[in-house]
Amino acid sequence: MRLPKAAIPLINARLRMYLVGNAASAVGTWAQRVVLLWLAWDITQSSFMLGLMAMADLLPSVIVAPFAGSLVDRQDRIHLARRLQLLSTAPSCIMLMATMAGLVSPALLLLAAGLTGILNGFDHPTRMVVVGSIVTKEDVPGAVAINSMVFNLARMLGPAAAGLALTWGALWSIFIFNVISYLLFSLILSRLACQKPSGNGQEDNVPDNPAGDNPQSSYWSAIRHGLTGQHKLLLLFFALMALIYRPIFELLPAFADHVAVGDASARAFSWMTSAQGLGAMIGALLTSILLTRGTPLSLTIGFGLSAALACGLFLMSNVLWTALLSLTLLSGAILANGICTQVVLQTQVPDSIRGKVLSLYTMIFRGLPGLGAMAVGVFSDESSERIIFALGSLPILIMLLILLSALRKESRRTSRCHPHDNFRH
Repeated sequence: MRLPKAAIPLINARLRMYLVGNAASAVGTWAQRVVLLWLAWDITQSSFMLGLMAMADLLPSVIVAPFAGSLVDRQDRIHLARRLQLLSTAPSCIMLMATMAGLVSPALLLLAAGLTGILNGFDHPTRMVVVGSIVTKEDVPGAVAINSMVFNLARMLGPAAAGLALTWGALWSIFIFNVISYLLFSLILSRLACQKPSGNGQEDNVPDNPAGDNPQSSYWSAIRHGLTGQHKLLLLFFALMALIYRPIFELLPAFADHVAVGDASARAFSWMTSAQGLGAMIGALLTSILLTRGTPLSLTIGFGLSAALACGLFLMSNVLWTALLSLTLLSGAILANGICTQVVLQTQVPDSIRGKVLSLYTMIFRGLPGLGAMAVGVFSDESSERIIFALGSLPILIMLLILLSALRKESRRTSRCHPHDNFRH
């Protein structure tokens, strides 16, 4: 039986092993993240505190990204990923001990979120480069999409597990599970490091320029000269989506209070977070299919329009089911945009600077939502979160017009280069 084109990368045994470990780790990570956010809301009942938590979790990626990118470009990627999994057990161990001793406080929650943010700033670009290095270049788009699907399935299961732990009052179980998941992924990465690619994977665990250069002096120079104008446009739009729309996910506890009351708000928050994961998984599946038929730029425009419409519907939602539906669509559109951007960077950027470029992707993906959530938390005392996010759609729509203009220029250039193709059509 022939596999669908989008599923062909799964033939690679090394990719299958990696996906198992990544899935286990992601389930634990998302479950713990939901627990930390809910604890912060339960203790303070403050959108400002949620913004602080998001900033502590996401903003450190902005600081460590230049160092992370240069480190990834200089070292064996799989060995580096393994060491990062072992280090990532520290925040979970701290929270486990604090929970058992009854010492959870806002300051401790911020500490755990901050440590996780620093580690993820190194871990996220490393994982992305590992995915691109264990499959052939032709299979990279499919592998990226499949990895996103697995990650976002975990993103759906993790919050569901956290919801059960919240309901049963067994928060300690989430921290134990997260430690085990990191250790399991570390073990799988150890096995991957001992295996040599058998024709399916690329021989690029060690980058082309392992000697490296000064991360501070070369980082932005490599970004500036290694990216084309279209790459920069895609990254700019990706940054706007991260800054303006993704903070909605960081502030879901506050939105849950709009559609549920009392104890029901905890369940609403869990359902909304799971809807976010479901939407992302659907978006990844849809993108894996559409990437075989359309260009990343045209898909980015379509997904951007979908995100703007979904955001409007979510902001107008006053009942849970409409909030869940629109949140699913919004999450899928945002995730699909990220996949399109990542595929372009994985396939079109030289390997010698790919770690740096993907660390910039991580800087945007993890840092800007925290900054946006913090800004919304600050201004929410003056205006409602809904009005703030509605106003934020304006620059998104302006950027979509710019991307549409770029797509038209690309189409005219293609038409001049291949006039006979147009005649045949």
